[in-house]
Amino acid sequence: MKEQNIQFETDVTLKGSVSFPEVSEGKLPLVVIIHGSGPVDRDGNVKNMKMNAYKMLAEFFASIGIAALRFDKRGAGESGGDFYETGMWDLVNDGVAAVQAARKLPEIDPERIFLLGHSEGCILAPAINKQVEAAGLILLAGQADSIRNASEQQVRILEEEVVNMKGFLGIMLRGLKVHKTSTTKQTKLFDEIAASDQTVIKKGLVKINAKWIREHFQYKFEIDLAAVNCPVLAITGNKDVQANPQHVHLLAEKVHGPAEAYNVSKMNHLLRDQEEPASMIKLKSIYKKGFSKPLSPEMLSIIEEWAEKNIILEPAVV
Repeated sequence: MKEQNIQFETDVTLKGSVSFPEVSEGKLPLVVIIHGSGPVDRDGNVKNMKMNAYKMLAEFFASIGIAALRFDKRGAGESGGDFYETGMWDLVNDGVAAVQAARKLPEIDPERIFLLGHSEGCILAPAINKQVEAAGLILLAGQADSIRNASEQQVRILEEEVVNMKGFLGIMLRGLKVHKTSTTKQTKLFDEIAASDQTVIKKGLVKINAKWIREHFQYKFEIDLAAVNCPVLAITGNKDVQANPQHVHLLAEKVHGPAEAYNVSKMNHLLRDQEEPASMIKLKSIYKKGFSKPLSPEMLSIIEEWAEKNIILEPAVV
């Protein structure tokens, strides 16, 4: 693929890359990639976690004749701003600005701008779409309800895993009462954040982006999701423990446009195939081993088939 740098403004300066097919004719469709949570750069990387999923997605789209725009989140990479002071609506505004910047590119068909959300990006994409009316949405590893419910589900998975774990590690974790204290600690923290008006709070040496959490708790995701009328593709892996795999079908059911939903049998939250059983306790080690793997071939095959019908083919002139 060919790449060029791009810069656009909200209340901060955001920097990213636009990828193009090596050879193309006419105005191109383009996919804007909306990040998952955390201080993520344009390639999908955070400190000590080189996922590179967004760069791989851009390469994939270029290989099938589609441009892609990906950018460094506020406070990450070359973009301005402070990650910890960033709220959910700041991220929505940044996504809107990315689409508006894409529409001004001379190589791009402004009527064929699509949004691809990963993880948190699946929650942000309908809110962005409400303002820019994208030509379609691709939702990868998304949850059909709030960040709070998703986080609480992750803790429940952890508790169940500890209760059923065999061997010394299971005995040790149960002895430390990990499965009994996690929910209590999480609920206390969430309640404290909800009652606060601070942008950032500290717990010991840890900074927590309270504004972002609070705005997610208050956001009525299902309203914007129900307002989506464009084509939607939703894909989640069956080995995803950060998003409920069954929610992929809820996402498709709740939108009003034509929608397709798929579960990929071995795929995890990082969009890689995983041979190990799904596990919250072993999540870091599983992810670390998966960074060198390619994106799930099954997922890419599904996206390509959907893209041939909804992105690559230009709409008929009436």
